Amino acid sequence: MEKIDNLDRQILEIIMRNARIPSKDVAAECGVSRAAIHQRIQRMIDMNVIVGSGYHVNPKILGYRTCTYIGVRLEKGSMYKDVVPELEKIPEVVECHFTTGPYTMLCKLYAR
Repeated sequence: MEKIDNLDRQILEIIMRNARIPSKDVAAECGVSRAAIHQRIQRMIDMNVIVGSGYHVNPKILGYRTCTYIGVRLEKGSMYKDVVPELEKIPEVVECHFTTGPYTMLCKLYAR
């Protein structure tokens, strides 16, 4: 597996702040060509260092004024195979994580 060097780290730092920044601006900040930036970003995608990019939406603007976390206890950990698909049907649920402690899962949701 290829290693990540200092230039890769610098590129990642820049694009994590703004995924929409043009390659020419990243190149200028890093002191290399646009082609070098493009090649390095593509290589990091191929290596699964970069696994996606997207937009963050402000839930308050969409009318979701409350953010809360709900702990879910399952009788058996294996029940997640049935529970997760049901939780995915609820649009207000935006994240679910498996945990240790009193809850099997912790779910983040937004409500109006």
